[in-house]
Amino acid sequence: MHQDRWIDFYRTMTRIRAFERTAREVYTAGKLPGFLHLSIGQEAIATGACAALRSDDFMASTHRGHGDTIAKGVSVESAMAELYGRVTGSCRAKGGSMHIADFSQGILGANGIIAAGVPIAVGAALSCKLRKTDQVALAFFGDGATGSGPLHEGMNMSMLWQLPMIFVRQNNRYAESTPLVEHTGIVDVVQWACGYGMPGIRVDGNDVVEVYNTVYTAVERARMGGGPTFIDCETYRHYGHNIGDPGTGRPKDEVEAWKARDPLERHRERILAAGLATEADLDTIDAEEQARMDAAVAAAEAAPKPELHEALEGLYVDEQLGKQALQGVRP
Repeated sequence: MHQDRWIDFYRTMTRIRAFERTAREVYTAGKLPGFLHLSIGQEAIATGACAALRSDDFMASTHRGHGDTIAKGVSVESAMAELYGRVTGSCRAKGGSMHIADFSQGILGANGIIAAGVPIAVGAALSCKLRKTDQVALAFFGDGATGSGPLHEGMNMSMLWQLPMIFVRQNNRYAESTPLVEHTGIVDVVQWACGYGMPGIRVDGNDVVEVYNTVYTAVERARMGGGPTFIDCETYRHYGHNIGDPGTGRPKDEVEAWKARDPLERHRERILAAGLATEADLDTIDAEEQARMDAAVAAAEAAPKPELHEALEGLYVDEQLGKQALQGVRP
């Protein structure tokens, strides 16, 4: 990978963090409905993995999916409007924070059900194979999904049918607030992937370049018919499980040690050391992305809320068939 992509990685990670910090601020100010699960501290995984995909590749995410969807291409304006529950949102206010989707970008949706994005992505990978395209599908999932049936069924089916599927575990060491060692019999889940017959690789999930290189290799392998790959990305979220969790149940020294490995700061230092940009250049990117978030909030607050009659609109690709289905008429 050429170093000229490093600046793009920095901007994407900055965009994700600015979005989530801004969302946290407006939520705590009482301006957002619903709930939030922040991925601050995990930006390198979303950025590196999605940079290895094409726009026509498929991706499924989790309830902690703001960063994943932004990295894959959803606009922050439509994502912020979706959080606000406005008609200008990517799902026209039907998804909210945990279900952001944008099919035009191959984003099959964040998902509030643990591990549910995996079989959705596996289905997309099967579609790619049956249609004989060179597209791939990627599923993000967290620690809580590792013991879930859909993940293991998805790995088995992907290997059995040699699907172009990439499994990316965002290993932040906790399933909600339960440490990995208390809910997983075999802590090294890479062994599980190898047990299914696919390559299992562990990477530093706070190193965006390492994530990109590893996922890119897996994606190219899948495009050539080489089958699925499992990638375990070690990382850490700076905040608790959700907006209402202070995260105080985790050891303070553990939290501080991981914050010292912040992916955004590490990549910033790499860029400066390589002479690819100055502090002023990167500060300008920071300011531009924050200004964009401020504008996204203003636009979302000014946008209309959906009318009640819109609740059942936009649920079907074919609007006419959708209207018939809602009326109980079979095609």
